[in-house]
Amino acid sequence: MHLLRMSIRFSRIPTFGNFSTLQAPSVTSYLTDACGLSPAAAIAAASKISFISGSRKVSSKHNPDSVLAFFRSYGFTQSQITKLISMYPRFLLSDPVRTLQPKMDFYLSAGFSTSTLTKLISSDADLLRSSLKNRIIPAFDFLKAILHTNEDVVAAVKRSTWIFHVNLEKKMEPNINTLRSIGVPVGSIAKLAKIHPSVLMQSTGRFGESVERVLKMGLSPSDAMFIRALHSLSSISAVTLKRKLEVYKSFGLPEDKILFCVKQKPMIVNLSEENIRKSFGFFMEMLKWKPEFVFSSPVLLTLSLEKRLAPRFSVYEILLSKKLWGEKSIVRSELESHCGDDGKASFPHCQTFCLLTSPIKEFIVEK
Repeated sequence: MHLLRMSIRFSRIPTFGNFSTLQAPSVTSYLTDACGLSPAAAIAAASKISFISGSRKVSSKHNPDSVLAFFRSYGFTQSQITKLISMYPRFLLSDPVRTLQPKMDFYLSAGFSTSTLTKLISSDADLLRSSLKNRIIPAFDFLKAILHTNEDVVAAVKRSTWIFHVNLEKKMEPNINTLRSIGVPVGSIAKLAKIHPSVLMQSTGRFGESVERVLKMGLSPSDAMFIRALHSLSSISAVTLKRKLEVYKSFGLPEDKILFCVKQKPMIVNLSEENIRKSFGFFMEMLKWKPEFVFSSPVLLTLSLEKRLAPRFSVYEILLSKKLWGEKSIVRSELESHCGDDGKASFPHCQTFCLLTSPIKEFIVEK
């Protein structure tokens, strides 16, 4: 019923002239006036469009106006259409009913919302260029077998549209088999495919190296943190990892302590060296915390210095100056309640720790 409705809607799209009757200057004008391209972008795009194939003129069904009308009928905004044509101007030579509509209808029937689909396609034109039969449907079916629901497949594609660019049986399946062979649970593999599918699309050599690094850290494949560490380590080279660890060591932290924290919060190896130094500088100079205390809760290193740490510390200083941070302070009590009993027992600097980590922005503003 849905596909029929889409077909009826498109059948009412009017057609006008075709590109075979236009001269080069007119093509550029069309790209600026009808498609919204800038003059420079229009000139570049015009050079990529061949309006006459040999001695055969482009037929009326390859009408550029009908292509633009097609995109509008599927909910693309003018800015998205402009972006699409800039990326791949040869869309204007398409027969939209034959080449574009089947792909759009498949995506919609698979569970992509109109807003999601138009956003993805306007950022990656290859979603409409890849073969429906040889690439898109096989990739969707492959992921569906792993993730089980259309909703989760859509979530994976939103993370990486490259899913529809490659042969997943050749690109992803060998890496999935590697994880299975070392005992990574099926659920963990599915989670990785859904949240970080690009990790599974790496070359088998690079992927294998990343798996080995995680195993050498001492993480068990059955541990839920294994795939998080795999994601973090697969995005950096061994040289970069070593350099990051050296930065942490420069603050007097032993390597075994650093590796223990990496296992707790793998993403700390993805922080830039500059941000690591700035964060430690803030904790050690402004808060007078020792590096060991900072590493006792690695989450501190993942908080933005500019957007979270510094602004909240300013609030703390204001509360102190107004004597609103005493033992019976309502604000302090509310903050400490977010740490929990275990948290308060674990952190000697509980009051400032809670201020920096607790989700209590609204409470502070109200009080």
